[in-house]
Amino acid sequence: MTNLSDFTDDELDQILDAPGAVLKGATLADGQPGAIQFFKEMASGAKVFREAQEHENDFVRAVAVAMRARLGEQDAAGAEAVRNPASQVGAAPAAAATDRAATEGARPDPEGETARAVELTSASVKVLRERADAADVEAYADWILRIAEEVAEAAGTKEGGFFSKRVLVSAGERDFIDRLTAAVGR
Repeated sequence: MTNLSDFTDDELDQILDAPGAVLKGATLADGQPGAIQFFKEMASGAKVFREAQEHENDFVRAVAVAMRARLGEQDAAGAEAVRNPASQVGAAPAAAATDRAATEGARPDPEGETARAVELTSASVKVLRERADAADVEAYADWILRIAEEVAEAAGTKEGGFFSKRVLVSAGERDFIDRLTAAVGR
């Protein structure tokens, strides 16, 4: 079995960031989703993440648990910053605050987010192919693709305007899934 400790911090960040980027990319793949569509897609993605915490593959399960732990740490750090603003003194916290201020309230860039997800996925799978067990690489790739597919199928989309038919997976979502499939080497 492949262990998360087998990777450098940068590699591990890629491996842990890719599933979340895929969730975000799949949500935005068909443009700016409406509130109900966004909720359905995020709920579907959250379900896939919860299931991964009990995945049959130990590596996928370890990645999902590590992602949950990292989110908990980020939430705790945010709560500490609210309780004690002086704890955020220094160059790194100031840079992070500047980044947050620049992006808060900004509309997401669907094209940029889907490209980022594909790039992160490709880099993660490349690292895994070099240093992980083949079964772990395949399970991780399957999980990544499942995230995208489940989110894409969570809410029907109208293509072509108000009077058009609702489709299960839009052309943008299908394109995103195809690009991800190529990124994982299938």
